[in-house]
Amino acid sequence: MGMLHEGGISVDMATATASPPAWLSHAHPEMLPIDFDGVQRSFGGRQAYCSASPVYRKKAAALVEKLAERYANHPAVVMWHVNNEYGCHNPLCYCDVSRSAFIDYLKTRYASLDELNASWGTDFWSQRYYNWEEIQVPKSTTDGTHPNPGCQLDFRRFSSNNILELYKMERDIIKKYDQVNPVTTNFMSMKFTAVVDYFEWAKEVDFVSTDHYLAQHDLLNHIDLAQMADLTRGFAKGQQWLLMEHSSSAVNWQPKNFAKVEGQEKRNSMSFVARGSQGVMYFQWRQSQAGSERFHSSMVPHAGEDTRVYREITELGQLLKSHPEISEHPTNPAKVAMVYDYEQFWALMQQNLPTDGINYPDTVAAWYRAMWELGIQVDFVSADATKAELANYPLVLMPMVHMLSEAQEETFTSYAQEGGTLVVGYFSNIADRTLRVKLGGYGGKLVKDVIGVYVEEFYPLRESSIKLSNGMSATLWSELSRANGAEVVATFEGGDAKGSVAIAKRNLGSSTAYYQATELELESQKKFFAEIAKGLGIESAGGNGVEIIHRGPHRFEIDHNKGTVSVS
Repeated sequence: MGMLHEGGISVDMATATASPPAWLSHAHPEMLPIDFDGVQRSFGGRQAYCSASPVYRKKAAALVEKLAERYANHPAVVMWHVNNEYGCHNPLCYCDVSRSAFIDYLKTRYASLDELNASWGTDFWSQRYYNWEEIQVPKSTTDGTHPNPGCQLDFRRFSSNNILELYKMERDIIKKYDQVNPVTTNFMSMKFTAVVDYFEWAKEVDFVSTDHYLAQHDLLNHIDLAQMADLTRGFAKGQQWLLMEHSSSAVNWQPKNFAKVEGQEKRNSMSFVARGSQGVMYFQWRQSQAGSERFHSSMVPHAGEDTRVYREITELGQLLKSHPEISEHPTNPAKVAMVYDYEQFWALMQQNLPTDGINYPDTVAAWYRAMWELGIQVDFVSADATKAELANYPLVLMPMVHMLSEAQEETFTSYAQEGGTLVVGYFSNIADRTLRVKLGGYGGKLVKDVIGVYVEEFYPLRESSIKLSNGMSATLWSELSRANGAEVVATFEGGDAKGSVAIAKRNLGSSTAYYQATELELESQKKFFAEIAKGLGIESAGGNGVEIIHRGPHRFEIDHNKGTVSVS
């Protein structure tokens, strides 16, 4: 620590609680997590602990106490890093300790067992509970059946909250010794990650930080990067955040670990900075010689400093050092907001849906990609966004927001009726926040009454794609429906729902509300959004593989093409 400080290097002090040592697991095997099938996981990987384990909590607290006591006043320490990627490998534990904690959580969430039974619909399949102790965690059940949907969703909520308690425990110990330096933990802003609710977690950190690793097999991974950077800025409510980890080149845990090509790392890093990061940090400094991540890239590779990776990172460091003033400004807000909600993710990960083709993160990514290729910036907001927050955006997108409470539905309804333009995607507002289906036409008040489309039945497509009456192409989904006050923009030209509403809109005075009753293919989605944006005067910047982002007075232009292109 002293050498780092003397060398002009500041330290983000980590608490070392992410992976308990072998001796602790050997002495207390009861702290190891139990999986969905009831099998206890073994020591040998990382995060080998149950988040409800009193043994783990006691030992973690003792370790943090010693670290904070020793290093809180060290001049090298400028911030604290609690644990590491919470829930990455152990988001859910099905042991008896977790079950007991889950029941305690449910007692705080529901006023009575009768309320819980009504919310979960436990009269079905003879699941009604007459005593709290009868409740089980939603682990593997009879072959061919699945645990109660409401129970599964609440268990996800409990698990996110239970792991958050671990973070808060460590944070509060640190703050006993250090009331000056900020405390954070690294989120995982990646498309496939849905372990905890980062919008809720963001309320508990002093600043938002995240990790992001590219899927290098995806030639358009820079769009995923942009989406996840924008999402992270959403956690931070538009303020600056920090990229705590990413890779200088290849990772080591994908099926094929492609190295980054020349110039890619600089483009990646500057895209993060353009979208609000206060810097560019990596895992790892020197590439490991042994262990599970020995082939994971680093700042100094196995081959040493005479390498492309080291030279490019040095160039990046010089570029950032020459523009320190960038950090003073947040990224300029967008004109378009997209709703993102981890509870939708959890609900739509379940079985027994109209089709196993439903994929919440893929649909969100498809809508985002359409906007990115149009050169239109997007901000992300949670489903709990207030009317005041939504009022900042002339256009709000709601891709597959499956569950809305009465209060949330009223917020988005008011937004649409009071001047905001709203686009609601299919399979949205189908249920309340307990997963009980809303009756009287799918989509509830928002779709049936505000937009004016009466949806009777779902028809997942038998075909790979289908044409719409306006020439657009769609895939995956259709619905039996009819206009209920809406203007029909397009209908399905074939399939089981031929003639039903595919796209509809309704003029609400100073605004328009749209309903998209299917999954549009990319070019059709772009055309649909482009027409709406044009009508609202929302201008594009970039496009054709070039992204243009403004952060205060700074303009970032990032070209992801190999050849020459023209952009707006």
